[in-house]
Amino acid sequence: MSRSQGRKTGGNEMKMDKKIEGVDSSREMTGGQIIVDHLIREGVTHVFGIPGHGDTALMDAFVDRKEEINLLPAMHEQNASHMADGFYRSSGKVAAVVTSIGPGATNTLTGIATAFADSLPQLVITGGVHTYMMGRGVLQELDRPHSDNFPRMAEPVVKRWFNPSHVEQIPNMMEQAFNSMLEGRMGPVLINMPQDIQAETGNVVINDSKKRRTAARTYGDPAYIAEAVELLLSADRPVILAGGGVITAEATEVLREIAEFLGAPVTTSFMGKGSFPEDHELFACACGDLGSIPGNAMTRSADVLLAIGCRFSDRITSSYQPGVTFDIPKTKLIQVDLDGFEIGKNYPVEVGIVGDAKAVLSVILAGLQEKGKPRNYKNSAQFKELLERKVEWEEFLRPLRTANVQPMTASQVLVEARKALPRDAIVVTDSSNPQNQVFNEFPVYGPRQHITPGGMSGIGFALPAAIGAKLGKPEAPVCAVFGDGAFLQTGTELATAAMLGTAVVFLVINNGGWGAIRNLQLNMFGEDREIITQFKTPDGEPWMADAAGVAKSLGCEAERVTDPAEIGPAIQRALASGKPYLIDAICAIERPYSNMHVTGWWDITVPAYLGDLRAKYVKGRGF
Repeated sequence: MSRSQGRKTGGNEMKMDKKIEGVDSSREMTGGQIIVDHLIREGVTHVFGIPGHGDTALMDAFVDRKEEINLLPAMHEQNASHMADGFYRSSGKVAAVVTSIGPGATNTLTGIATAFADSLPQLVITGGVHTYMMGRGVLQELDRPHSDNFPRMAEPVVKRWFNPSHVEQIPNMMEQAFNSMLEGRMGPVLINMPQDIQAETGNVVINDSKKRRTAARTYGDPAYIAEAVELLLSADRPVILAGGGVITAEATEVLREIAEFLGAPVTTSFMGKGSFPEDHELFACACGDLGSIPGNAMTRSADVLLAIGCRFSDRITSSYQPGVTFDIPKTKLIQVDLDGFEIGKNYPVEVGIVGDAKAVLSVILAGLQEKGKPRNYKNSAQFKELLERKVEWEEFLRPLRTANVQPMTASQVLVEARKALPRDAIVVTDSSNPQNQVFNEFPVYGPRQHITPGGMSGIGFALPAAIGAKLGKPEAPVCAVFGDGAFLQTGTELATAAMLGTAVVFLVINNGGWGAIRNLQLNMFGEDREIITQFKTPDGEPWMADAAGVAKSLGCEAERVTDPAEIGPAIQRALASGKPYLIDAICAIERPYSNMHVTGWWDITVPAYLGDLRAKYVKGRGF
């Protein structure tokens, strides 16, 4: 079997794409060898994991194939999953995770749940109890109420799980695992591998996996598509909402053609950011509770809304409060989704189409071109309003972008970072303010240039996911933007970045606390209601992590920046270094300089004992 072509990435030789075509063949192999062989045959080039006694035999199977597949270390199993996640989001190619039994397996759950919530494929292989010792409560076995019970813990966040009891079962399970990951609405799959099955041999048939699945797209019902075309052609104020399904289906170009044909403003969900170039004149910016002025203005005044691959979460709908972000059913909704469960889940539809985003949009575009003519939208009232609202939005952002304060604002950091980073840079964000502000204030121009945990919104995602993203697309500049709280959760993964030489820019918005939640406490509950959201020493003095110092101790380049004018030069130094490089940006935690740009509404509950504040909250909520 020939070796794959290597490419230098961050100082290490990485095995890149190599799909081994093969015919069915019979071989004597261990369970571990079967798994590694199948990964290589599927074109998997990167596996992230941590060795333990529960996966030792499986790990050993990589040794003789190390010229064909990269087995890479992580410092924590959650981060291994996030790295595989980031790898897929940047490259569109599946990565795998290998961990040990017990805590090695359970540590992956937040990472698996993140991929599941965002409908992303990931193969997770965990060590399991020997088949002949199940139920005895051996070291790290979860044996109550069932033997080797980890798969049942993972069951709510995987599309399917497997627990083989014989070596001969593994080839079929691997084929089914990839089928399940990649068919329909994608997601993670778990294989829980008993330790003896990893090590024992069997005479097995290795199939040509291409013959075990389809690459066909799912087209929607032609009658419903025709109805959608008629509705769009009749609209005076059409608007498009693009979700993550547009990026997964590689439908960004046909989306742009439809928008330009109709003259429809385009807004996106968290997962859809990057599906439409944000310097396009029809881009309406973000919508939702922390969306933009133009985004919310366009969506609530639309007469027809075309939503593609979007869950309509509370964040982009202003918690479903009528007339704030959306005004459905007054606005007629055309909803396209690969998963029929999502159709009509949160809003009633005028037309609901189950199908692949690219397939359906291509047919819609053909129908529009056949039955109508491109609109001269630049003279429309809607387009003129969009331009006016964009100007208004820029003015709304200006105070925090130009504030002459110390510590500086996060908005200033993002403005300077966008200037310094190349147009094709990938930005990876975490939960809380960095995620929200990048969504709204940091433009991206193409698909897979924005990576964020849209559904789970987990703290600690950005740093490991950015490592995976860089490995997935080594030619692209990658910048992770996250807070000090997130850094304190997964910052030790900088050790992996140092060992691999992964040249990521880690931009830490360091404000000495859980800034987003602190602001929620004070803004919603009162000035005396803050608790444990600002980091402090026992004597009550503010405490702030030395993120740059930690990064240096783990083998990365790093510097601290306190002046917004130095953000750009620091990023240039980071990019030029060709190494993992952390920028510790000291930012304000005090309001108004740490406040978010609220243009919608988000349902954060207020305790009943807070009297008038509670009454105001109840009056304002959507339910």
